[in-house]
Amino acid sequence: MKFTTVVAAVLSMAAFGIAAPVAAPAAEDVAVRQNHGMCVSGSGGTVTQITDC
Repeated sequence: MKFTTVVAAVLSMAAFGIAAPVAAPAAEDVAVRQNHGMCVSGSGGTVTQITDC
């Protein structure tokens, strides 16, 4: 390969790395989203709410 081809490949990979960073969510954010105050149960493709849980 030519030098310019290698440079272009490295730059394009760097551009993709900068454009789409994948960040792991913070543990506190996940805990807040999971505790939404409603208890549910699922069976057979249906979801039912559990009262007084």
